[in-house]
Amino acid sequence: MKFKNLLSKGIMLLIFSVFSFVTLAQNNVSKPKNFHIVKQFVPPILDIVDNNILFVDADGNNFINAQENCKLRFQVCNRGVGDGLGCKATVMAKGATSGLLFTDITLQTLKTNDTIWVEIPIKADLNTEDGTVTFSIKVDEPNGFGCEPVHVQIDTRKFESPFVEIVSQQIIGGKGALLTKREPFILKIMVQNTGYGYAENVKLDLKFPSDGLGVFCTSGNKSTTIAKLESNEIKIIEYQFITNNNYNFTDLPITVNISEKYNKYAKSDTINLKFGQIISGNNVIAVTGKEEQQQTITKGSFYSDVDVNIPQIPTENENTFAVIIGNENYKTVSNVPYALNDSKIFKEYCEKTLGIPAKQIKYVPDATLNDIRTNINWLKDITDVYSDVKVIFYYAGHGIPDDASKSAYLLPVDGYGSDVTTGFSVDKLYFELGSMSAKFVTVFLDACFSGAKREGDMLMSARGVAIRTKSGQPVGNMVVFTASTGDETAAGNDKEHHGLFTYYLLKKIQETQGDVTYDVLANFIKENVEKHSVLEGKRQTPTVIHSAEVQSMWKTWKLR
Repeated sequence: MKFKNLLSKGIMLLIFSVFSFVTLAQNNVSKPKNFHIVKQFVPPILDIVDNNILFVDADGNNFINAQENCKLRFQVCNRGVGDGLGCKATVMAKGATSGLLFTDITLQTLKTNDTIWVEIPIKADLNTEDGTVTFSIKVDEPNGFGCEPVHVQIDTRKFESPFVEIVSQQIIGGKGALLTKREPFILKIMVQNTGYGYAENVKLDLKFPSDGLGVFCTSGNKSTTIAKLESNEIKIIEYQFITNNNYNFTDLPITVNISEKYNKYAKSDTINLKFGQIISGNNVIAVTGKEEQQQTITKGSFYSDVDVNIPQIPTENENTFAVIIGNENYKTVSNVPYALNDSKIFKEYCEKTLGIPAKQIKYVPDATLNDIRTNINWLKDITDVYSDVKVIFYYAGHGIPDDASKSAYLLPVDGYGSDVTTGFSVDKLYFELGSMSAKFVTVFLDACFSGAKREGDMLMSARGVAIRTKSGQPVGNMVVFTASTGDETAAGNDKEHHGLFTYYLLKKIQETQGDVTYDVLANFIKENVEKHSVLEGKRQTPTVIHSAEVQSMWKTWKLR
């Protein structure tokens, strides 16, 4: 019993000792303290790289054209010690912003010392206007270490609508010069874009009395699609037909329904044929459209005798290079009838009859002032790198005089008839062509420089009389064939749908297959143009001007 009491007292003493130790330990614990950890800030510093801002457009003309997708490309660099996170390329615009769509771009992480390319897409819709737009581009960084804005100015161009229509038709075939049943015939249609914009997804659907009535299209092309038709471009389509005795009508209406991408810039047409109608001696029927359907752009034609049966010569004229310009559709003055047909057919003679490879011909329909400059520079480059080169420069279009100096100027389609500074000086043309390292240079100018038009009246209504201009003096190894002299008019040939000068130029090349001396060619053109023009009541005298260097040597030169 005594032992038990001692044991109990010992246990109680042990428990008291442990409790006292724990209490003492708790009283010796340190008091809690607050800690503030500061992270070092390493900012990025962003810049748009100088001289590395690019404008990229689909057609490469450096304009924002309506219905075009473009983009601004530039480089952004980080020259700071920290990474660029959450950065954004922003763009603002002022000026001709109508119809332009663009958006800001979120950038990827831009690590220190890195440089990246950034692209901002720009889309121009149908509401785009002529003018200039100024884009302000900058890069924003969340902590304010972005760059200052950079400004880019770009010209904008409004939508130029196409207009697709049938401008001419031919019927070939028949029997005994008559269009009859049970005899096959061919309908040829000339489809032309007479607007200033290009047409896309052009569709032609043929409609005619159903097969059950005895009319059959044997060529199988009742539906045709043209992917793209440039301004003033022509496509010729042939359809083969035959009718049987079950067709009991004297008239045969054939409708061509035409549509394009926008379903608003095309005109369908119905061609009404008659059985028993007389076909001309060359088996061609000309089905003429109504006068009110004529457009401002002169339409193509099937009818000139120099437009067909162009001689095809197998040999290549490898050392000849040509620039061919036909200016017909002017923006500020009246058009030049047939100038496009002149230049187009002359180009075909250059290729087929003179044997000039197509890649050595620059054909420029409706040339602007920059077009003329660019293609003369092309000839300069050619003569710099090729030896023993022959150069041909052909121009059909308006010429204008300088009232003060009496000097002559070629008038681009974007020029003004009252402002010679918008033209290209003939003296400058002679100097630049004559200064080239060419064996010889031949210039054909189907234009007058008196201020008159092909129709005979004045180009500018305020000018009452024609002006006798200086002829200019060729230099180097050059000979120039001009359509008229002094204050004369370079007339057109309505029957042949050509300029009078160009028609007889082409006629002689056709007759001789290009194997004709310049002396014979010049005399033929002069004699026939004078005779034709006198009968029309207004004399026109083609002239040959040559440089002093070639004297009489030019007379033995040949185009081929």
